[in-house]
Amino acid sequence: MNIVIVGAGVVGFNLAEELSQEGHDISIVDADHKKIKQIGEKLDVLSVQGNACFPSVLLRAGIKQAEMVIAVTNKDEINLFVCMLADKFSVKKRFARFQTMEFTSENSVFPSEQLFIDQAITPGQIIVDFIQKILATPGAVNVAEFADGEILLRGFEIHEDAPLANKKIEALKAVNEFNSFLIVAIVRDGNLIIPKESDEIHVGDKIYMLVQKEFMPLILPMLNKKIEATHKIVIVGANSVSINLAQKLEKDFNDISIIEPSLEKADLAVDELSKTVVLHGSGTDPDLFNEINVQDADFFMALTDDDEHNILSALLAKKQGAKRVLVITNDPDYVPILDSIGMDIAINPRLITVGAILKHLRKGQVRSVYKLIENEAEVLEIVANPKSSIIDKKIEKIKFPEDAIIGAILRNGEMIVPDQECSIQSGDSVIVVALPKSIDKIEKLFGKRRFF
Repeated sequence: MNIVIVGAGVVGFNLAEELSQEGHDISIVDADHKKIKQIGEKLDVLSVQGNACFPSVLLRAGIKQAEMVIAVTNKDEINLFVCMLADKFSVKKRFARFQTMEFTSENSVFPSEQLFIDQAITPGQIIVDFIQKILATPGAVNVAEFADGEILLRGFEIHEDAPLANKKIEALKAVNEFNSFLIVAIVRDGNLIIPKESDEIHVGDKIYMLVQKEFMPLILPMLNKKIEATHKIVIVGANSVSINLAQKLEKDFNDISIIEPSLEKADLAVDELSKTVVLHGSGTDPDLFNEINVQDADFFMALTDDDEHNILSALLAKKQGAKRVLVITNDPDYVPILDSIGMDIAINPRLITVGAILKHLRKGQVRSVYKLIENEAEVLEIVANPKSSIIDKKIEKIKFPEDAIIGAILRNGEMIVPDQECSIQSGDSVIVVALPKSIDKIEKLFGKRRFF
């Protein structure tokens, strides 16, 4: 497929890298000469320097032959206009990323199709949804959903009082009466392990489990002896994401505070929020933290556009006693180290955008992909191909890669936790967790090569 990507930032680079590796013909456009030069040196793609709002620049990028355009610059108006031009060039598929929720909210003046956009991606909305799911699952540090929300992927840190601590995987299978969950990955010292039955869960591990949605409330006591509800939430930054989040949270929480250093932004937030307390001040001011009793905060969220400010304010809040902290960082290089300095949850909007776009691009046997930060492992939802060699074979007879695991099977709306005697049937939705080196083998097992 011929694909034109507009915007050579982190999102554009990652998309170009992944799509080119999949065998697609990629052109990437950006006005920044340095970015274009770097991409030309690192990737086997056509890199074009210029303003993508000019039709002549898009022609140099091969827009007439393109079957898809993905506009991911940091300016919404450019992404919007590029999709309009792409429609004039008869490009069939047009994707755009938007920083503002103006074009994707329920109150949008125009639906995306009237703006010549097939799929609008708004990282801010994805972040709000992610945080809401985190709050709905006490103790979770990562969340994702598969099989239209019927199968949940949840990540948890194991503390000393967790009933799962120091238990072997085989022992947990023995007590799993409902056959409703499976631990599919263990992160220890920064390394992701695909667990075997003999592996033991240690205090300090992060585990990922696949759970049938209706059984999630029954699983939580196994991870935390005492499930503490969230009451007090403190947010730093009064941007569109935090205001939208606070509006959603006001329906379920009574004690929400937002700290904003800009008086103008603070005043705007006051006008848009009804129950949230908006404070004008710095997110790194210890005196202000004392005034609002941040030590009583069940959740502290640093959501400004300044990575360093977010990290510093979250570290200070943690030091003063906040139970859990969440940090947004726009630099992907920060993500791996945040866990080691005490950050409970780290969100990277740019990596979220890549995942969201790829999810909508996947066709054929791979329905969705969720990337774990640790070791770049992937969680794939694959529809079993009727012509695959694994159909109707018992799992024990399949030469499955050691660095991968079948975590769940959805069949006729019911989740099956697979064992060695279980077989995969045509049409099953199979959830697989795999390290990068195993993905090619999995694709071969399930039939055709992964494609978009």
